[in-house]
Parts: sequence; C-alpha cells; structure tokens
Amino acid sequence: MIFRLIGDTPMRGQRDPSWRGAPEDVDAYDLDDDAARVRILDADGLIIGGGVDHLLLIKHRAALSGFVRNGGRVLVNGQVVRPFIDGLAPWRKLEFRGPRDVQPHPVTPHPVWEGVDYRDLHYRTGVPGTLSYERLQEIGVAGFYGRGYHLDLPDGARTVTGIGQYRLPLDYSYRLGTGEVLVHGGNDLESFGDDRYSTRQLGPNLVAWLDGASKSDSTPPGSIEGARA
Repeated sequence: MIFRLIGDTPMRGQRDPSWRGAPEDVDAYDLDDDAARVRILDADGLIIGGGVDHLLLIKHRAALSGFVRNGGRVLVNGQVVRPFIDGLAPWRKLEFRGPRDVQPHPVTPHPVWEGVDYRDLHYRTGVPGTLSYERLQEIGVAGFYGRGYHLDLPDGARTVTGIGQYRLPLDYSYRLGTGEVLVHGGNDLESFGDDRYSTRQLGPNLVAWLDGASKSDSTPPGSIEGARA
C-alpha cells in the first residue's frame, strides 16, 4: 500500500497504466487526525509531494521518522528548508549560468533510476514527438529536473544524482532504522515519467521500490517510539 501526501493538485507526467493508480492520493492535513494518521502510517511506502505544507509535516516529524525507523520507505519531493524527518538535509539554490550547470549525472545506482538515461532528464520541450538529445540541446529548456542541491547529508547517505560539473547532491538516499528515505530536490519525481523516453521507467521503478518495504511488527503503526525529537 502506497500513499501520496498532497497539499494541492499533484504534478503528474505521462504514466504507464501498469503503475498508474498504485499510489493513493491523501490530503496531508489528514495527519492531524489521529485515526487517519494511523491509517497513513500503516502503509508500506509514502510519497510526499513538493506542494505539501512543511510546517504541517514538522508537527509530525516524530511520527514520520518512526514510520521509516519501523521499515517504511519514503520519497520526499521538493525543497526542504527545515527537516521534517530525522536526517533530512537542507536544500540550497544553485547559482547557474547555463545548461551544463544544471545537468543531472548518475552518481550511485538506485533501483528507482534503473534503466533511465540521465540525458532524458536534462531538457524539456513542448514540441511533440520523440526528439534526439542533440535536438533537445537546440530547442529544449534545462533545469526543470533540479536547480539546487543539499548540504550536510546524514551519515551513511549516498548521492544518487549529482547536478552540474561538481556532481553536487541533488537526489540522495539514506537508511533510518530499518527503513529508507529517498529525496528528490525538485518538482515531483513521478512527474518526469514520459512514455517517449527512458524516463518511462521512473513510475514503475518507484512503485516497485516503495512496495518493497519490509515493515516491522515490533512497533504499532503510527507510533513515534524510537524517533528523535
């Protein structure tokens, strides 16, 4: 079971019917309701949309951290300024002058990006059809995938995607307890799935990764036991 916490209309790209509908959209403010929070935190995986109110999430930091410590998996989208899960690193805007400065590069393999050609993440265009990378360099706009990076990654974290020539951490993951947090510092990751390009793999890969969580029964769903303040 996968829930996507949203605070507005979620961004969605073209999606493969085999994974469309797997995540169930849930209003993030449902976390304020005790019964709804228990239901949400009984999921295997969570997607936190980039439009969710971070002040709301900070109120539930202990519960969200406990969810991961208990074996859950979370994809965090967007620009984190104040951590709402233990270990989250702050996002910083990148000073860039051209497409090369915002080019995403693979750094450490992760199953969510398996089969994805990172060149297909570099440019976007409204021109219809499947275009070559060389053509996209001519007419496309770079920077939609990410325009920032993260400072002070937690111990044991691994950079999945680096941005620019220095491969600054744009996407990263880390273990927390028996679970895992995956962070994409840009628009919702699932919105980049496009059937015309290798990025069509993002959606199915993401669902498979979130479904693969191994939740422990040692802590009741929704409990904050073991989470740091």
